[in-house]
Amino acid sequence: MNPRGDGKPERADPDQLMRLLEIELAQQRSARQRAGNPYKGFRTAALLFLATVIIGAMFAFYYVFVAGGLEGMRGHQNEARPSATPASRAP
Repeated sequence: MNPRGDGKPERADPDQLMRLLEIELAQQRSARQRAGNPYKGFRTAALLFLATVIIGAMFAFYYVFVAGGLEGMRGHQNEARPSATPASRAP
């Protein structure tokens, strides 16, 4: 505001401009914080699903290769089908 009214533009006060800029940036920051991240729940669900898949794969690897899960399954198949064993023929 020019109190003299002589039509000359007033010089900008650098301190006032800095305060206005700080206020504007603070308002934008608070708006972003209120909005939050819209994909936060989706990201959490995706990470939980990925962890579940990895743990399941580790369990399957342990069961098949370390605990001998395939040998146990093969043994049950042979007991269930007696025709799989060769029959001895008497002459």
